[in-house]
Amino acid sequence: MINASENGKPRVVRGFLLTAVIAVVVGCEGPKSDLVVLQGKAQGSTFTIKYIDSLQRDLSAPVDSLFRVIDRSLSLWDSSSTVNAFNAASDTFVSDDIHFRTVVALSEQLWHSTDSAFDPTVLPLVRAWGLGKQGRAALDTSAALGLRRLVGMDRITMDNDWRIHATWPPRITYYKREAAVQFDPNGIAQGYTVDVLAMLLQQRGIERYMVEVGGEARCAGVNEQGRIWVMQVDKPLDGDEHVQQTTVPLRDRSLATSGNYRKFIEIGGQRYGHTIDPRTGRPAMNTLLSASVIAADAATADALGTALMVMGTEEAKAWLSQHRDVEAYLISDDGKGGYAVWSTAGWPAQ
Repeated sequence: MINASENGKPRVVRGFLLTAVIAVVVGCEGPKSDLVVLQGKAQGSTFTIKYIDSLQRDLSAPVDSLFRVIDRSLSLWDSSSTVNAFNAASDTFVSDDIHFRTVVALSEQLWHSTDSAFDPTVLPLVRAWGLGKQGRAALDTSAALGLRRLVGMDRITMDNDWRIHATWPPRITYYKREAAVQFDPNGIAQGYTVDVLAMLLQQRGIERYMVEVGGEARCAGVNEQGRIWVMQVDKPLDGDEHVQQTTVPLRDRSLATSGNYRKFIEIGGQRYGHTIDPRTGRPAMNTLLSASVIAADAATADALGTALMVMGTEEAKAWLSQHRDVEAYLISDDGKGGYAVWSTAGWPAQ
């Protein structure tokens, strides 16, 4: 898949950018082509949207609008965003932001299903270890471990009566166990953005498309040549170089990759990433460099990629053996200067 911004993606250090710059190419496969391509920059990264449309509609305006709406909801870099308002609240927060509600609810489900390996409330620990947008600081182990009481999706609860509210969207009340509880959507929001953009296309009757934002992708139907869409997974190389590790045929599924290979420390000849393990309060000291996940939706694939990076290779394998609806491709440091590759039995071969 197209490599993600900043990436690898140590999700914990990535924020959104509010600008979206879109270029439109219509019928780029020839004069009779129904292919429309939208490309640009958004959310601190790049995006590519391809869809087959006999009407050759230019959807750049609604796409740009959706990027801005989601940033106003989920961007830690937008001081007026819903998530920043929630993080600044003392104990109770009320909002009718449906994107925020959806992401919080899905995050809670994934927190449970991954045994807390995926946990967006890890933000206080991220900042304590110097991995937030403020940049790297000295590692303060005692201060970081003291913040573990703030971590866990059970530190946030939602009003359970929202379904009976007369207004739409309903105003939801969120309760924080402590004022310092924080929510960091970066490990799921880009995948969620892909899903929302895919829904935009589907609502306009478009059934053949590829949506990719910052490396997260969702594909439906077949491409202009009548073939299954093919995405790329990169080798876990340092720097900005994008070298193909493998390709993945993708139809009616989503693909996301997380990795630590662009931000790591080296101990005894092995590389360890800087993803924070919310269960220990420390960086996840394992040799897993990259985790690519195929799931039904991009938000889930996105979050599970983060969770597998926290788990490490062996724990990830055990978890995947119990969740056969998810396919994964893991690249680990073999300790000998090379890579060890493992994939689930259902991982699609090109």
